[in-house]
Amino acid sequence: MGPGVRRDDSLVGPGVRRDDKQMIRAVLIDLDDTLVDHQHAMRSALRTLHSSDVRLQTLDYDFLVAEWQRVLDEMHDDVALGRVSIHESRILRYRHFYALAGSPVERGEAETISGRHLQSYMDNRRVVAGADTLLRAIKPHARIAVVTNNTVAEQREKLAAFGMTRFVDELVTSEEFGAAKPDAAIFRHALERVGASAADAVMVGDSWVNDVVGATAIGIRAIWLNRTGAACPDATLAHELTSFEPVARTVELVLRPPL
Repeated sequence: MGPGVRRDDSLVGPGVRRDDKQMIRAVLIDLDDTLVDHQHAMRSALRTLHSSDVRLQTLDYDFLVAEWQRVLDEMHDDVALGRVSIHESRILRYRHFYALAGSPVERGEAETISGRHLQSYMDNRRVVAGADTLLRAIKPHARIAVVTNNTVAEQREKLAAFGMTRFVDELVTSEEFGAAKPDAAIFRHALERVGASAADAVMVGDSWVNDVVGATAIGIRAIWLNRTGAACPDATLAHELTSFEPVARTVELVLRPPL
């Protein structure tokens, strides 16, 4: 910046000024597939296993992915609320897949396969483009709560692994609270944790039902991150983003003053 040119530090992003009275007070944000790209890591891990084990190749890869998601959704509440461990859910899924492929495996082998899957999953994890930059930009201006349907240990590890812990004021998990999104109770709990009301908060997430419908049901403004190009069920219910980038545009939208 040259002589005589003064940077306007009142600006957060294009058109957004640093006036806390005019901004929202809290940002609630999902974690999986909003901050960390779970789908990419999951698909990569399944691709590695499918290509390396001839027994699973009796199943089409796309079918394997769809079935993995179906079983995961079926077990979702039990895992999210801590009734079934993530480790145990993986073993059950792999035993299911190998049985479908006509090559049943015992628990011990399923555990070994699960371990290989987990390592591949970890090796393929990545941040959703722009997510860490977005948190960093928001942090000075609003309280941030990650609201997630998962276990405390799993989500703390992800935030730490990608250097996001320092940006997060509160981690609200379904396991710890005892209810999962879209239950209104977990959103109210998150608002209490960050000292905000529904009117001066915003929810950002990739799940239409869990994040958008859940949040707007109690008056929280919602931003839907739709990276897959899915059809929007109701354009009046949330602002839709296909990417956080350019981040300055997203910061402006997130910190938009309450109506």
